[in-house]
Amino acid sequence: MKKTKIVFLQRQWEDNLGVLWISALLKQHGFSCEIIIEEPGTYEEVAKLAPDLIGYSCMTGQQDWVLESIRKVRQAGVGALVVMGGPHPTFFPEVLMNGELDGICRGEGEFATLELVEALEIGAEYTAIQNFSWKIGGEVVANSLRPLLEDLDQLPMPDRSYYERYKFLRTNPFKIFITGRGCPFKCTFCFNHALHAMYGTPALYVRRRSVEKVLEELEYVDNKWGIKEVRFSDDHFALSSEWLRKFAPLYKHSINKPYTVNARVDILNEARVKLLGESGCRLLCFGIETGREDLRNRTLEKKITDVQIFAAAQLLRKYGIRFLTSNIIGLPGEAPGDAWKTIAINQKIRTNLPWYSMMQYFPGTKIFQDAVDAGIISNDFDPGSIKNYFENKYITQDNMNELHNIHSFSILVSRLPLLTPLAKYLARRFKHNMLFRLIFKASYIWLTIKRANFDMTRLLTGYRYYLKGL
Repeated sequence: MKKTKIVFLQRQWEDNLGVLWISALLKQHGFSCEIIIEEPGTYEEVAKLAPDLIGYSCMTGQQDWVLESIRKVRQAGVGALVVMGGPHPTFFPEVLMNGELDGICRGEGEFATLELVEALEIGAEYTAIQNFSWKIGGEVVANSLRPLLEDLDQLPMPDRSYYERYKFLRTNPFKIFITGRGCPFKCTFCFNHALHAMYGTPALYVRRRSVEKVLEELEYVDNKWGIKEVRFSDDHFALSSEWLRKFAPLYKHSINKPYTVNARVDILNEARVKLLGESGCRLLCFGIETGREDLRNRTLEKKITDVQIFAAAQLLRKYGIRFLTSNIIGLPGEAPGDAWKTIAINQKIRTNLPWYSMMQYFPGTKIFQDAVDAGIISNDFDPGSIKNYFENKYITQDNMNELHNIHSFSILVSRLPLLTPLAKYLARRFKHNMLFRLIFKASYIWLTIKRANFDMTRLLTGYRYYLKGL
């Protein structure tokens, strides 16, 4: 075992596949890695481990926790090099100017981190490694991006060894996998168009692991820890008919567990839906975003029609696949009537699990600039203001109170349409309040339970890990 030690810290009680892949690659090359979830005593443990490198994977909205965690690391007397990777530093590299961080990693982290750790092992210079930016003497040294990894099969299977210390994860029947990377679409509210621009739209932006490698990982995890249900977290699982035709019968034969996927309705033809249904797909998640087709396709550039949404819902019901829809309340210039149209389309297609967020404006996305141009958000907006998906307190739009109220009732009335007139009256009549927020929280807990297919034991323990921060 090589002497350089690495610790990855996180607070979420679920698999962070980016970190799991980095850890696996480092271990493959002889390095010692620990993945630790924050609990009482975590920072004392980190101090005892005396790592040389501490890493965080951070999504926007998690950055405050990461920075606070680094302060606790320093208070515990740990002098390790500290780096942040993941979506937040990739799109907001200015986070490096925070005094707690030594460096950030932008883009894919596996081989960049391996190169860094190998340099630390021999005491070599590391500040020119691609993907990393460093704060040196008060100045930022920002290096170029390395090319995207074209062959994902080069990577070892993700390192889930921390299951041995965390019973909640080890016994979780709902385990997360990914079969590919990259999204070919450029919706204005998502960062994919910015990522395309960062990499210059490479020919192999969308990449897929081989069916054999995916099944090998599934079989390993099932044999070692057991799986009751698989969650494939790919942005778009069914993009390739050829890959799906090969995968479906082999999965049914060798794994044969219910699974969940994400997909766009415009690629859900009958052949693909049939393959999904016959191979065990229990739940498919797709985006509606808004019930106004013109808003969906002009403002969001989603390129999805109402006809395609209704056709997909019909096919999914035909083949026994439940579906979750993602929806957004509070789009730029959206009126309350527009938000009710979003709820109405979910009622019409009888969505099994209707998921709603409040619109979040991330600097760097096209829709953020549209909001700036419309005067509803400031150009110097701090992404640290984004705390979760369910509130939006930084918008100057006049009707935000009513839109927040509609969001509070959204899940409930999507499932119980008879309550719509009452919900409309309450949303219009009252200020957003604790009771309305409690209605949303109760609805969200119901949706979470249904989506995860919890049994009673899992439900009773799940509050600590899933819902306490809601």
